[in-house]
Amino acid sequence: MDRSDDWDRRPSLLLIDDCAEQRDLYAFALESTFEVVTASRGVEGIELATKERPDAIVLDVMMPGMDGWETCTQIKCNADTASIPVILLTATNDGDLAQHATAVGASAILRKPCSTDRLQEAILAAMSDGRL
Repeated sequence: MDRSDDWDRRPSLLLIDDCAEQRDLYAFALESTFEVVTASRGVEGIELATKERPDAIVLDVMMPGMDGWETCTQIKCNADTASIPVILLTATNDGDLAQHATAVGASAILRKPCSTDRLQEAILAAMSDGRL
């Protein structure tokens, strides 16, 4: 592959959220900057992360079954996906969110509702240095 092909490629983003409306809204808003792949559950997201190796992952915390905390932990414990920056989204207002996000290896945690501009800034920052 010619190196110039990499320069023309949009970064890939895996968006994992059980809420179809939120997932579709963010996917639509971010598709001009990223190649967006979506998943509606944590297990599906882990499988896609391993298969697709996206440049970044946006992950909802509150999901049925495997929640975002466990999903992030599993992504970060897998050698094939551990280096992918994960940005967590949550509607909860727990005071320990930042500490918990750091403990599971997330690059950032943002509260919903989150503007797409703010989310895009967080994704690009996490991709550039892995931490916010």
